[in-house]
Amino acid sequence: MEESAALNSHQEQASEAKPAPFWPSVWADVARLREEDPGLRALVRGILSQGFQAIIVYRIFRWFHQCGIPMQPIRLFIERFTEITTGISIPAQARIGRGLRIHHFGGIIVHSEAVIGEGCTLYHGVTLGDLGGWGGAPSIGNHVVIGAGAKILGRIEVGDYCRIGANAVVRTSVPAGCLAVGVPAIIKKPRAASRDVV
Repeated sequence: MEESAALNSHQEQASEAKPAPFWPSVWADVARLREEDPGLRALVRGILSQGFQAIIVYRIFRWFHQCGIPMQPIRLFIERFTEITTGISIPAQARIGRGLRIHHFGGIIVHSEAVIGEGCTLYHGVTLGDLGGWGGAPSIGNHVVIGAGAKILGRIEVGDYCRIGANAVVRTSVPAGCLAVGVPAIIKKPRAASRDVV
């Protein structure tokens, strides 16, 4: 049991040490902008959005961070400028998979220890944080949708294909494919096998 935990920890450290490919991550983020409308206008509107701008800043400094290239104080200045202009705070230490989509403007805070899987969607006002300086940060699975104003707090896990309702406050882990709504959040299992129904 201890050997397995040590192996998993070693694998995480190894994957953390190897820089994630920059351009494939960016192309996956761009592809998310075309899901609702494949037209050029929708793509341009998405690229010019505050959410996409914040993601690009994160991707750039994340790559430098993983490569061990010091970027201070430039990174501090640009990250703070991004927070002021977009209302979105995503530190380079956070681990975020490909294909992140941020809808609407501002109020999004991501803890530096947070983990977000691939193909996730965040709406405005989302917080992925700790418990006031302690308690760790959440780990979000793949293809998770987090509604406006939702707060996911502490070292908990949210499984793949989960849906977190607007303004929900989540303090316990959520199994894959479930819906979490309310304050505090109540976990509901999906009525159907469809992953597209919220």
